[in-house]
Amino acid sequence: MALKAVTRKDWASVTVDGVVSGEIDGKLVWANYPRRRQDGVWTPNLRGVITAADGDELLVSIHGQSVEEDASCHRRAILARVELTTEAEPYRWLNTCFLVGEGEIDEETEIWWLDAYVCVNEQAQGPTAIGAKPPARFRQRLL
Repeated sequence: MALKAVTRKDWASVTVDGVVSGEIDGKLVWANYPRRRQDGVWTPNLRGVITAADGDELLVSIHGQSVEEDASCHRRAILARVELTTEAEPYRWLNTCFLVGEGEIDEETEIWWLDAYVCVNEQAQGPTAIGAKPPARFRQRLL
């Protein structure tokens, strides 16, 4: 899944409109309440909603780190934990999964992108008692 958004400046909090593409296609609206650590690392704290192309809604929460890159352009590297929660049947399996995200923020254009990867618990002996079993394409047991 890839997330891409264009931000509107409001340094107290940032409200964002964007798009989601990949496993889930749709629109994303969220607000960010980041904190800047003493070492200059920003820690995003995003909450929002994805409205999928099929009309289903998923709550999204993103926490992570945004670190300035040592490059000629003004970009920040992002590492994040993404959580999705929904009552929509096609996506309920995500209620018990974490997503790990990596991406960047282009501070000149104020565009950011995040590629998210699903982490499925392969150690559990059975499916979770809530949510739904992940689709087979996300269960890849490595020996």
